[in-house]
Amino acid sequence: MPAECAIDKCAVLAIGRCRECGRAFCMSHQAHNEVTGEGYAALCIQCLERRQRVRGRGDGRSEAREATERDWVTSGQAVLDLYAAGIAPATVVERRSRFVKQRLGRPREEIDEIEVGGLWVIGRFEWTEMQEIPETREWTTGLLAHPSGGYPVAMVARALSRCRVLDDGLAMLVRDAPYGDSYTQLERREIPRIAAAIRALIASPSGVAPGR
Repeated sequence: MPAECAIDKCAVLAIGRCRECGRAFCMSHQAHNEVTGEGYAALCIQCLERRQRVRGRGDGRSEAREATERDWVTSGQAVLDLYAAGIAPATVVERRSRFVKQRLGRPREEIDEIEVGGLWVIGRFEWTEMQEIPETREWTTGLLAHPSGGYPVAMVARALSRCRVLDDGLAMLVRDAPYGDSYTQLERREIPRIAAAIRALIASPSGVAPGR
C-alpha cells in the first residue's frame, strides 16, 4: 500500500520520506531549496522550517550582509568588478565529435573543441545531487561571465556552474544528464563563502582564486 503524508495528518499520497524525522511527505509538504526553488527528495517542510528557526537565532546583521552579497552576485556587479580588476575569465569549451568520410576504410572520428562562453573558477563548494538518497559533495565551481539570459539573474545558482579545469587552462561545464533522475543543487550556506571567494579573486595580485 502506498505511503501517505504524515505531516499535519495530511494523508495525501506521499512522494518521499524525510531523512531527518523519518515521516512520509506529499508534494505540498516537501521542502524546497532556497537557492534554486527545486524540491528536496528527502526533506519535509517542517524540518526545513526548524533549520531556519535555528539559523534565525543568530545575528541579524549576518543575514543582511548575506543579502547584500547575494545581490552583488545576482545583479552581475561581481562580474563587472572582475573585469574592472583586469581579471579575464577562462574560456569554456564543449567537445563535439564528428565523423569524417575517408576515401578508404571507415569514417574517422574527429573531436572539436567549441568555445561556448567564459567563467572564473572560484573554488570548491558543496552541491547536493537530489537522488533517492541525496549526496552532498564539493565541486569545482565557476562564476559565469554570460549566464543563460544574461544578468541580472533570479538566484545565485543561475550565475554559477560546476566545472572541470582542463590541462590547457580551458574549462568545461558539468551538467546533469538531460534525461537523468537527479538534479544537482547548490547549498544555500555556500553563498557567503562564494561571495568571499570572488572578492578574494578580485584582490589577488595573480588573478587566481586562493586555494585553487
